[in-house]
Amino acid sequence: MSLRVGLIGAGHMGRIHLKKLSCMEGVEISGILDIDKATAEELSSAFNCPLCSELGEIINNSDGVIIATPTETHFEFARLCLENGINTFIEKPIASTVDEARELVKLSEQKGLILQIGHLERFNPAFRYVKPYIEEPVLIEARRTSNFTGRSVDIDVVLDLMVHDIDLLLSIKKTDIVDIQGKGVGFVGDKLDVASVFLKFKDGTSASLFSSRISDKKERVLNIFERDRFLYVDLLSGHALCNIKKDRGEIEEINYRAGIIDSVKEELTEFINSICGMGPVSVKGEDGLNALMLANRIKDSIG
Repeated sequence: MSLRVGLIGAGHMGRIHLKKLSCMEGVEISGILDIDKATAEELSSAFNCPLCSELGEIINNSDGVIIATPTETHFEFARLCLENGINTFIEKPIASTVDEARELVKLSEQKGLILQIGHLERFNPAFRYVKPYIEEPVLIEARRTSNFTGRSVDIDVVLDLMVHDIDLLLSIKKTDIVDIQGKGVGFVGDKLDVASVFLKFKDGTSASLFSSRISDKKERVLNIFERDRFLYVDLLSGHALCNIKKDRGEIEEINYRAGIIDSVKEELTEFINSICGMGPVSVKGEDGLNALMLANRIKDSIG
């Protein structure tokens, strides 16, 4: 019997999810729901799956759902799905507010359901390769830039781009943050399009994050400096470099280059496997909540 997965939101990311789901063995696309009826009809025809006119149709015919709608709608869609016993995947960020995110996490726990958040960089093969080499960071730097696409203008650059690096940072560092100093600029509209922040952790580790969605180039780079090693990750190309200082002063250089990078497929595979009882998900609702809380602290520091 196939696992039934519905899609709510057929925009840019929704289309990507739909394409990945359509290629997964043992997965049936149970329906597509989108406010743009013409788009939904087009995709329903292209992927030979049901077109839904209301959320109830998705809920009644699904074991899991993918929510890829504008952020302001995440909470209501996810709440209704979870209340009705549906395992739920939400594109980042988890919700518009911390209170909404907390309620979704609590609801998923009460219902014993999977709540996975789409922080896809956790599934990047280059980051996964480097992660075991990370021991005691002194300084962490992340830089993420892109040209202006016109997408995700309902949220600022902190929740649009920087939140990916916030999630990676929190997956590396588990101690409290004691100081945050941020700066930012809104250029296209009234929301931040460029943001830079310096963070200090309780154990003395520092982190510097920079994000821009009005750059002339696309960049996703992570640098981690320790007393005896330097770790570099290019999340776009899948290249990772580990320079490790040995006892006699020699430097061991370890290079890694990923083949195909398909983080969306990897995160969806984990979601499907988890529904089938094959282990937990890597990015839980609580992780999405923690990323949102830090993103809000960063925005507060920018003012």
